[in-house]
Amino acid sequence: MSTVLVAGGTGTAGAAVVAELRARGHRVLTLSRHSPEGPAADHVTADLLTGEGLAAALDGVDAVISAVNGQTRKTRPVFTEGARNLVRAAEAAGVRRAVLLSIVGVDRVRLSYYETLTEQEGIYSASGLDVRIVRSTQFHQLLRSIFATTARFGVIPAVRGARFQPIAPTDLARALADAALTESATAGGRIEVGGPEVRTMRELAESWKRATGSRALVLPVPMPGAPGRFLRAGLNLTTENRYGAVTFDEWLATEAPSTSE
Repeated sequence: MSTVLVAGGTGTAGAAVVAELRARGHRVLTLSRHSPEGPAADHVTADLLTGEGLAAALDGVDAVISAVNGQTRKTRPVFTEGARNLVRAAEAAGVRRAVLLSIVGVDRVRLSYYETLTEQEGIYSASGLDVRIVRSTQFHQLLRSIFATTARFGVIPAVRGARFQPIAPTDLARALADAALTESATAGGRIEVGGPEVRTMRELAESWKRATGSRALVLPVPMPGAPGRFLRAGLNLTTENRYGAVTFDEWLATEAPSTSE
């Protein structure tokens, strides 16, 4: 049995990998700045941005998985300063391995969010740890959120030429757990995983409409600039790595989504 610490263990990917590791019989610790309500036997409190509490949190840990997220400019330093503090503390604690969740194509488009994630990858790769970087395609939840939010206004924009290969967090969790627990190394320490199918944004929007009964109009729209070129070129896809098993339609059926989201 290994002891694995999951930073960002309460988020979408983090919670899924915590459940996956526990199902495999391993001890899992979740890390956050604040103690959760209720029993906290498997929770450790530390601050990635200051480093406070990290030494104690990493005591006896075999592997670290980072699934942290910083969507706003204010929280984005968790990817950089947070990464530096975590890998330094992990090295000092004698942790064997670090697994980092990233995004497919993250270094192939000029977007500030992606550039920060690319910097995070470099921080991990430059450390003395056995690093595995798992690059994933977008979650099913992201597309559902886009469709549900815009449908409130009667229209669902579908970017022309955009294709997606969405993956279920439970599928990604298997990849993260395997990366943390298996000894076989990967070329450059990088793994790419995507969902089982590649579909246009319009096709995915129509699937969401059928599942929810939404009457919103799916409207093809152009996307200019670097993001549009990125999507039209399929740089967000990893067609040779169809790791996931759960399709978008199957996921929608089990999630019972609604137009009221």
